[in-house]
Amino acid sequence: MLSDKTYRLIFWYAMVAVLLLSLLPISAPELELFHWQDKLHHFITYSALCFLGIQAYGQNYSVWIIGFVLVVFGLVIEFAQSLTGYRFGDPIDLAANTLGIIVAGVFLRNQRNKL
Repeated sequence: MLSDKTYRLIFWYAMVAVLLLSLLPISAPELELFHWQDKLHHFITYSALCFLGIQAYGQNYSVWIIGFVLVVFGLVIEFAQSLTGYRFGDPIDLAANTLGIIVAGVFLRNQRNKL
């Protein structure tokens, strides 16, 4: 198992990566295999951020505090996208982010309670 310090490093690298990928201009069109593919990407990304956040900071903060911080992070990104001339904020993206956080948070909280 990785140390808390390692999880924290991975968590912050992931947060920066999500921030940059969310705000940089997209130069190539994305290959869309099915209709809600983008929302699935949001769900998986924020589930992963929640997992990393809980592994990194779960000893010091509740799952719900970590989840709240991630929801606010997603909200700020969606708002920032709406301020660019090349991206747009999407409330359904925010909903997919939040759902990913909730699912990961509930799952990990239940796993911690079993231990």
